Amino acid sequence: MAGGVRRPGRPGYRSRVTSASPEPAPVDQPGEGAPEEPVDEEVGEAVGEEVGEAVGEAVGSRLAVKARQLTRKGQRVVGQLPTPEALAAMPPPKRHALLEGLRVELYAISSILAEGTVERAYRHREERAPYGLVRSGHTDWRMVLASPHTVEEGSVDSFYNLGKAYVDTMVFHLDQEFDAIRHQERGWMVERLDSLLALFRVVAGPATKGRLRDGLSFVYGGLHFGTGVSVQLVELMNRLLDADGLPAHEKAAVMARSSRPAYRLAALNLDHVILVYHALLAPPLRPGGPQWFDSAHFEVQQADGRPRAADFRHDLLVAGKPHTARIETVAPTWVTHGCPARVSPSAASPPITRLWSWAVELALQTGLLGPDAD
Repeated sequence: MAGGVRRPGRPGYRSRVTSASPEPAPVDQPGEGAPEEPVDEEVGEAVGEEVGEAVGEAVGSRLAVKARQLTRKGQRVVGQLPTPEALAAMPPPKRHALLEGLRVELYAISSILAEGTVERAYRHREERAPYGLVRSGHTDWRMVLASPHTVEEGSVDSFYNLGKAYVDTMVFHLDQEFDAIRHQERGWMVERLDSLLALFRVVAGPATKGRLRDGLSFVYGGLHFGTGVSVQLVELMNRLLDADGLPAHEKAAVMARSSRPAYRLAALNLDHVILVYHALLAPPLRPGGPQWFDSAHFEVQQADGRPRAADFRHDLLVAGKPHTARIETVAPTWVTHGCPARVSPSAASPPITRLWSWAVELALQTGLLGPDAD
C-alpha cells in the first residue's frame, strides 16, 4: 500500500473544539444489547496488536490482565492500601515503587468505568434523538449535570459545536455510570478509586492535583482526551479527503478505517502526550483563535488508486507512536503507558475505538462531512 501526503489549504473553519480539546489523563461493561461497531473490523484487535507491541507489551498486558481480573474477581485481587500519611513518610524510592505498582490498578479500575460510560452513552443514544447528544451552556463541566438538554436536529453546524456536545454527553453518562455502579456489586470500585487517588495526590504537583481530586474528575480527563482527539481528527481527515472530492459516505468509510491516529495518541505516556499534541497543531488563523491538527503531519494511504485510510506520516512514528524531539528531554514519571481508554476490560473494542467510530458517525449524520453523492 503506497502512502500519499495530502496538504490542502486550511479553510477558514469557524469551529473550535475548546471543551473537547484533549486534556489527557488516565481513564480507561458494555451493557447488554450494545449495538455493533459501525466501523470496519480492522479497527479493534489488529490495531491493538500493532500499537500494543510497539508501546511496551509488558505494561500493556499487565493493565489488560488487571482490568479483566477486577471485572471477574472483584475485591479478591486487590490488597490493603497504606494511608496517605504512611505513604508520605516512606523513603522516596520505596514510595515511588509502591505507587508504580498501584498505578496499574488505578488505570484498570478507570478503564472499567470508562468503558461502561462510553457504551452507556452509545447504547442510550436513541433516548436523545436524533444524535444521542446532550448539551449545556455552562463552561464548568459539573454544571452540565444541572441543566442538560437534547441537541436538536440541525443545531450541530460546526466541528466546534460537535466537540462541545460530545464532551457534555460523556459527562452526562459518566455521572450516570458512577451512580449506577454505586448501587451494584461493583460499587467498591468507586471507593477504591478514590482511595487510590488520595495516595497519588501525596506526590502530585499543583497542575495535577485538580484532576486527582475524585474518581469522576479523573475518569473525565481521559474521556475528554478521547472525545476531543476524535473530533479533531475527523475534522482533519475531512480536510485531507476534500482533496480527493469524495462524497460524505465515502469519506466516512475511509475514516472508519482510520482509527490508528487516535489509538497511537492514546498510547503515549502521560508526560509526553501534551508535548506531542501541541507539536501536531497548526498555527491559528488569527491571534488567540482556534487551532486544529496540521495536515502536513498526516498522509492519506492509497489502494488501487483510491483513498484507503489516513494516518500519521510514517517518518513521524517511533515505536508506533507520534514522536517529537522534545519528548526525549522529558523522563516519564511512571512507566505505565498511555490512556487506559485503549484497553477493553470486557475484551471488546476499546473505548477509544468506540469514541472514534461514533465521532465519524456523528460527523456524517450532522452533515459536517459535506454533501453526499446524488
